[in-house]
Amino acid sequence: MSGLLPIDPHQDVTGALHDVSNALTVLLGWIAEARSGRAAPEQLDRTLAIVEHCARGARDTARRAIGAQGPIDEHEEALDAIVEAAVEALSVEAHRAGITLVVASRCPMVRLPLAADASQVLTNVLLNALGWGPRGSRVIVESSIEAGMTAITVRDEGPGVPLAEAETVFSGSTRRQGGAGVGLKHARAVARAAGGDLELAPPVPGGGAIFRMRWPRAKPPAAPLSAPRAAVLAGTRVLVLEDDADVATLLESALGARGAQVVVARNVDELALRAADDHDAALIDLSPIAADVKGALATLQRGSPDAVLVLISGSAVGVPEGLDMRHIRWVRKPFEIAEIVAALLGARADSASGTWTPRGG
Repeated sequence: MSGLLPIDPHQDVTGALHDVSNALTVLLGWIAEARSGRAAPEQLDRTLAIVEHCARGARDTARRAIGAQGPIDEHEEALDAIVEAAVEALSVEAHRAGITLVVASRCPMVRLPLAADASQVLTNVLLNALGWGPRGSRVIVESSIEAGMTAITVRDEGPGVPLAEAETVFSGSTRRQGGAGVGLKHARAVARAAGGDLELAPPVPGGGAIFRMRWPRAKPPAAPLSAPRAAVLAGTRVLVLEDDADVATLLESALGARGAQVVVARNVDELALRAADDHDAALIDLSPIAADVKGALATLQRGSPDAVLVLISGSAVGVPEGLDMRHIRWVRKPFEIAEIVAALLGARADSASGTWTPRGG
């Protein structure tokens, strides 16, 4: 028997029928809501979208269970979007039960693989919480990150589960009237097949059950190749005024690697020599021109009246009164190269859109 392959939970007909029943419950709730006349006309499109999504999910679940489904849906989706969609879909059921669904925390930028399965498991857990919570209570949903995994915690304010019965909730038995005992068992099997898990957390003061759904995180997208990244400043002529040799070398190398044509001046005299050339942008450290900031900038402006000006300094001390900062960007030291690139690209985009007025304009 040890050589047998584990059963694919998606082909467990009993579990699949349970999840199809869940989808139909949600679907019928929204149809009743649409017929009630309470929804504003502009909300009907959203209602139909939820109905369609639930119907498609039920169809795909049934087809996978009988072996008729095509390739498994492995698409990724944002964790927050999965949670919000499940909570919205169950809002009608929550209203009927007199329970408030609360999303207490989020995880921006985190994506989950096998999003359809994750949604299916979360829906099971939320419906279980709605089934046990008393009227007037809340079901709280929280998301977090755990060492390469994500966790979605669902906490209700019902009677909770005695510690001695913690594992029985996943065995197929149930104490809830009208419950079949299938949902949580099947949900755990689906979660584990995806490389995650579903567990009951230890009880806490105040009662209620706490279920924690763990799910793997999607791999972050591969870093862009150096060649496309180098093109972001291609053809941009940048003058760098910086008396710190290490910073000047860093900027010359990093901006040059991104396609910029970089000229470095380390003092006022070198600035005077370079300023006559036409530059698209100038990165200016204030310390080399502290004695006459306005004069130095005027010198630069005569040669490059349309240049984007970015001040790179640790503070505003030394900036003379009357300097029009509306047309000057500021990047504070210590900075990341990404901040410098963002300032240059942002100013260039503003100039192209007409929201940036060159100092000479």
